[in-house]
Amino acid sequence: MSAPRQHAGRSVVKRALSMLGEGPPASGASLLIYHRIGAGTQDELDVSTDDFLAQLDVLESHGVVSLDEALDRVGRRDPSPSFVLTFDDGFADVYDNAWPALRERRVPFTIYLATAYMGERMVWEGSTAQGPHGMGLTWRQLEEMLSSGLCTIGNHTHNHAPPAELTTEELDLCSAAIEHHLGVRPAHFTYPWGVVVPRMESALRERFRSSSTGILGRNDPSTDPARLKRIPVRQSDPIEFFEAKLTGTLRAERLYAGLVSAAKTPGRLRGRITDAANAHQ
Repeated sequence: MSAPRQHAGRSVVKRALSMLGEGPPASGASLLIYHRIGAGTQDELDVSTDDFLAQLDVLESHGVVSLDEALDRVGRRDPSPSFVLTFDDGFADVYDNAWPALRERRVPFTIYLATAYMGERMVWEGSTAQGPHGMGLTWRQLEEMLSSGLCTIGNHTHNHAPPAELTTEELDLCSAAIEHHLGVRPAHFTYPWGVVVPRMESALRERFRSSSTGILGRNDPSTDPARLKRIPVRQSDPIEFFEAKLTGTLRAERLYAGLVSAAKTPGRLRGRITDAANAHQ
């Protein structure tokens, strides 16, 4: 199946799941994961500029805060919802296509950098750097965003290290590069690929206020700051599905993840579809 048809199919499923309803308002800190904005690829991690702007419109009524403010609220046991925009890797299209709107609307955000690729092609195993525009941010672009007071810079390892190759050297090279070029020491980290590496948690706690993962969920006072949960935003998300991420228990998101998992395992998909249908009744 072609990429556009796959995209359309995913959007149809997500729109249907969005109709299930989300129940009570969200509480705690919700960290939204972005990677690329408006790069023009078919990759699910590349959200179109128009979709991103529509998502910012929705977020205006919910309120977006910095990562530190969200963690402060969790620490105070403040149950009010906090929404945080995070961008992984450090692609230059975030500056080209997201930064103008973030600056104009004064929306805070966090960028986790794989520092070996700043100003270079963002190429590693599994990278979304397709086509001619898969470049990393330059240090000058990062300095501009940081000086606005809106941007928090985080550590994403130096070489976008896979779990088996995650080391303290990778952490320290990244932090040292950020401090050298931008004059700040990153206080936050996110795992490449979102995969928790338990053997590294002691080192992470020593170096960072928080470490975020690819585990789906919201964060409350019971959440381990070394294992923050996040919520992915993808190219095929219709606006109804995005809105569902901001309320309730992430029911639609979890059901979709279950369908994707079941589709990869023959014999399980029929049961997942039945479960989703029953949930709608």
